[in-house]
Amino acid sequence: MNINSERAKAIDAYIATHSDAEMGKWPLEIGGQKMISPFYRFPIKELLCYNVTNGRLAMDVREWEKFNSRKLDATTEEDSKIIRQMLLSLNKNETSLLKEDIHKKNQMEPGVITHDGFVINGNRRMAILEELNREEPTGKWSFLEAVRLPSTITEKDVWKIEAGLQLSKDKIAEYHPVNELLKIKQGIDAKLSIEEITAAMYGRTTDEIKESLDRLQLIDNFLEFFGQPGNYGLIRTFGLHEYFIDVQKNVMTKWDRRGLASRERKEELISAFALIGAGIRIQSPKTGEGKDKGITHWDIRKLGKIFADMDAKEAYTQNLKKSSKKPLTVNAATLIEDFRTAEDILGMKEQRDQPVRLIEKAINSLESIDRTNKHFHEIRVKNAIDRLSSIVQEIKKDLNG
Repeated sequence: MNINSERAKAIDAYIATHSDAEMGKWPLEIGGQKMISPFYRFPIKELLCYNVTNGRLAMDVREWEKFNSRKLDATTEEDSKIIRQMLLSLNKNETSLLKEDIHKKNQMEPGVITHDGFVINGNRRMAILEELNREEPTGKWSFLEAVRLPSTITEKDVWKIEAGLQLSKDKIAEYHPVNELLKIKQGIDAKLSIEEITAAMYGRTTDEIKESLDRLQLIDNFLEFFGQPGNYGLIRTFGLHEYFIDVQKNVMTKWDRRGLASRERKEELISAFALIGAGIRIQSPKTGEGKDKGITHWDIRKLGKIFADMDAKEAYTQNLKKSSKKPLTVNAATLIEDFRTAEDILGMKEQRDQPVRLIEKAINSLESIDRTNKHFHEIRVKNAIDRLSSIVQEIKKDLNG
């Protein structure tokens, strides 16, 4: 925060020369203390800037900057328009409702700006006001009401204020889950402790914050594995956030109980990443296959049980083992088929005391085979039939006693 910037001086001058700028008082927690601060009616175009580190825009900004190979600068008119459009595109239904509400009632709650005019809370409101001013250029919509933070505010304080206003449990719905994780990491980068972050995010526990940071690291590891480091937009596009919650809860939490060494843990994590990656690849337009053939987070939940069963794990990882150094070279459809086989093994083991039911299921499966399909004549089909024939002969021997 540059308290001596030209913009900060301009804001000082505006407040000093406009006695009608102060609109009232508003409670705000600053530096751990609840304070009643004045809020002002500031001209947007002349004095205010969007906050490019706004938590709601974290993924959009990173994606844009990576694609354009440069940083966004909210102080320029060109980049200000880009940021404004990002804000207006966030949850279009919510934005539309907020726009309608502001149009009817004007601002009901002031935003918050830094001492030098960067909007900490109220970026989307400001974007809507600018949009309304473009549609109705009467001057009515050219101002943002906001509390101005003192010049003594630190980067830590700014993070705490934004987190308290936007990341508490009753307000987090507007945040994409990955943006929430990135905002928490931003707090760590600003040198806040886990305890300070927990205190700022009302309704959270230190364990939840630690789990969130671990999940972000897990997502980073996956994106590195998938050859898309830092591309958080991939997580949003394919709706993968919950997949990593399931990896944490249904795979990683079982490692200690199973007594796995670090090498085995890494292998299972790569196997989980490979399945998630297969789900993405099978949905790619290049494959020409539909989303119904992909993987859901419900499937990821089953991985813990599959890894804990020797036969199911072997069925799922049989092709991954052949390409252990390049797991992404395993055909996506083949890997998903291996997973389904492992899934069937678990299901059949749960029904091992119901032989008739299992045999009927096998018959139904065999009768449903399309013998005109091109895959029917693959060598692996013949190998599977030979194995089936051998098992049937063994069962007959046991039945005949």
